[in-house]
Amino acid sequence: MHVNVPALDVQQANLQGIDIGQVAIGPITVGDLVLNNMDFSMSAAQAVLQSVGVTIRIHVTVDWHVHVGLPDGIPDIDFGDTFDLGTLSFGPINIGDVVIPGLNNVHLHIPTFTAQNMSLTANPVGLHATNASANHVHAANLVLPSAGFTIAGLALSSIQGNAVSVPAAQLDSATIGHLTGDPIKIPAFTGNNLNLPTAQLPQASSSAPLDIPADLSTLSVGFDAGVLSVHIHLTPSAQMHVDHLEITNANASATVGQIVLHNITLPYDALNLTLSQIGISTVAVPAFNVS
Repeated sequence: MHVNVPALDVQQANLQGIDIGQVAIGPITVGDLVLNNMDFSMSAAQAVLQSVGVTIRIHVTVDWHVHVGLPDGIPDIDFGDTFDLGTLSFGPINIGDVVIPGLNNVHLHIPTFTAQNMSLTANPVGLHATNASANHVHAANLVLPSAGFTIAGLALSSIQGNAVSVPAAQLDSATIGHLTGDPIKIPAFTGNNLNLPTAQLPQASSSAPLDIPADLSTLSVGFDAGVLSVHIHLTPSAQMHVDHLEITNANASATVGQIVLHNITLPYDALNLTLSQIGISTVAVPAFNVS
């Protein structure tokens, strides 16, 4: 015989222990990451700029002007022009390695920092949770036992029942080999007052070359003889190229007023889920039949 239960409602189930053998999370994707009111400070024992090269450029222009004043009624003679003589370039001048003995009290304040399309892959982890509870558990079309059962000396063709309730039940353990589902979507996550009091960076290095441009103020030289004036304008600029930046023995601290993550997608897979010592306080069976 089989016991067929069309619907089973469990109002509350208490789970003393949940062991998850392995949880694979990710890849995690974040549409936008926003950091507001970020303060960062750093001190380092030494910074090394490796393979430094400097290129110096001077942009030269010349303007001249002729002015001859004439008596009233006669227009003054007034004309001139400007000539662009091009740019003089010197370099690159190879300076080699530049050692900065120490970086002290470097303080940065970043009002808003925004990053788009972030992704993160997390390593699988094992989890253990205690004192969990599940409410309003519903099961449908339950047949037990699957192989049927017999009662010696008693023969029945069928049994039907309605509105049967069991005050309590106990299940020692249950296991689930694989639990998965649709990716979890979180529209927005906000965190406040992140504080990183101290962090040690034994060594930090750049993964790409650095190009640092610098435009200097224009320098003008010339003469003005009244009738004729000539001026030469020199606009220097420099660009420093650094193949590699290396910072050693640095200490840093940071505070972030607010972190905002938008459009978070979190896929997950749980393997070897174990539920132990399950206490079911109320079981309601609307109807059943035995055939």
